[in-house]
Amino acid sequence: MRYTQLPILLMALAVLAMPMGVGAISSTSYQIVPEGGFLAPSSDGYGNADDMLNSTSYQLQGAIEPFAGNPTSTSYQDESGIGFQYYCGDGFLDPGETCDGADLNSATCASQGFDAGTLSCSSACAYVTSACTTSGGGGGGGGGGGGAPTTTPDAPTVDDSIEDLDFTYVSSFLLFGGKATAVDSVTVNGSSSSVTYPTSTTWNKTSSLSFGANAFSLVAIDGTKSSSTTIYEIYRRLIGDVTQDDTVNDYDLSKFVGLWGGSDRAGDFNEDESVDDYDFSMLVARWGTSV
Repeated sequence: MRYTQLPILLMALAVLAMPMGVGAISSTSYQIVPEGGFLAPSSDGYGNADDMLNSTSYQLQGAIEPFAGNPTSTSYQDESGIGFQYYCGDGFLDPGETCDGADLNSATCASQGFDAGTLSCSSACAYVTSACTTSGGGGGGGGGGGGAPTTTPDAPTVDDSIEDLDFTYVSSFLLFGGKATAVDSVTVNGSSSSVTYPTSTTWNKTSSLSFGANAFSLVAIDGTKSSSTTIYEIYRRLIGDVTQDDTVNDYDLSKFVGLWGGSDRAGDFNEDESVDDYDFSMLVARWGTSV
């Protein structure tokens, strides 16, 4: 095998320091060749002749076995086992997932702030509360009169835990925050459809994100009065796109190597607060893709 003498080989040395036998990645511009993994040396010298990812521009051989079956595309093929399978929809609650299939992590409508109903899980591994109900609490309380509110309601807020997020890798994102008790509804981009209210002072809505920048206009409605608008923005990155240039390539790999073993969200593609082999397998699966 011929080694290409390029500066990118310095990055290869960093990959060799990873705690697993990753295998060989090569292209017309660079090559990374870790030594045999945890298996006995095979005829190809890399410890596992079956774990191979190929395309016309690169090759990966290793023993990390991140996928089940043989995923293929026009740009790559992966043949590996199920030792480290990890994905939404496998029926198991993995790190970073709220739920998966029938596994709701012991959650119920009551634990989500509702009075009754049936909690379920979406195909994006997020809770679905549309079948949860509340008692309505107080229903008008007599007294009539009063008419429509005369003051403008306060604008809805976005919860602190997501307010400062610049980006995410997920396609289905839970927006949530607070509202005034008297507010009748919250609209997201002009619609109150699918907005739910776990309590009298909170709201949430699961929204689909497009790749790139996503903006949401949030307005509180109280009778005929509307609040000022709260704007929430978040960028959806392609999984593997550490540099946020909408392409997964060797630049992302070089940056990913520097994040290995930490918790930096830039390299945490499954958002489980750890940059590890799960994330590496996700990057490899999307190598060469762009949006």
